[in-house]
Amino acid sequence: MSSRPQLNIFYRHVHIKADKLSRDPNKNRPNWFSHEICFSNLLKTIKDDPLGNNVKLTIVYDGTLNDFREDFIFKYVTPESEINLQLIDAKSDLNSFLITLHVASQVTKYDQDLIYILENDYLHKPGWISKIYELYEHQERFDYVSLYDHNDKYIYQAYDNLSSKIITTPSQHWRTTPSTCASFILTKNKLIKDIDVFASGLTDYYFFNKLIIERSRILLTPVPGLATHSMEGYLSPVINWLEIAKNSMM
Repeated sequence: MSSRPQLNIFYRHVHIKADKLSRDPNKNRPNWFSHEICFSNLLKTIKDDPLGNNVKLTIVYDGTLNDFREDFIFKYVTPESEINLQLIDAKSDLNSFLITLHVASQVTKYDQDLIYILENDYLHKPGWISKIYELYEHQERFDYVSLYDHNDKYIYQAYDNLSSKIITTPSQHWRTTPSTCASFILTKNKLIKDIDVFASGLTDYYFFNKLIIERSRILLTPVPGLATHSMEGYLSPVINWLEIAKNSMM
C-alpha cells in the first residue's frame, strides 16, 4: 500500500442538449478541441503515469441519469474503470462548483489527501501526476496548485509588473501567481479551512485574490504548464497541445 496521499479528482461535467458538439458555443475553442478528447486524455495520463494508482476519479455530473446515459462519457464508466459517479442537480456553474466542493470534503478520507477540482475542458501533459507528487514532497510552503500556465500573464499589459517567486523541484519550475481558474489542487485540510471563502459566491479570480491577500495563501502554477484550459489564444504556451490532443484518445 502506498504511503503517499491519495489524489482525488472531482471532474465537473454537464450535458448541454442544445449544443452537443461544443457544449459551450460562446467559447473560442482550438480546432483540436472536444470534451471527449479532454476526458480521454485525463484517463490516458492517469493510466500511463507511474503514480496513477494513487488516483481516484469521481465524475460530478450536473444532470439526470437519462442525460448521463446519452452522454459520450457514459461509455467510459464501467465496473472495470473504477470511476465513481455523483449525480447532482445544480443548474448553474456556481452551484455545480459549490456542490462539488461539498462532495469533495465528504468523500476525501484524510486531511492530507489531495483534491483536484477539475473542469471538463482541460487537456493534460503526460506525467503531470508524478510532478504533482514531486511538488508535494518538496520542502516548500504553498497552499494551492493549478496546472495551467496562464498565457494572459504573458500577453496582457496589466501583468507587465507582475512579480513571482520561482521555485524548482527535480523536474519542474513553479511560480507564484495571483489567480487561476476554477480548476486547482489542494489538500482536504486546506479545503475545510477555506471553504467559507469559496462559499461566498465570488468567481475564481476574486476568491483567489481574497485568499492570497487576506489569508496569505500561496498559489503555484508550473512553467511550462502541465495542463491547459482549452481556450484559443489562452493555451499554456510553448507546448504542442495539438500533438497531445492527437494522442489522447484511449
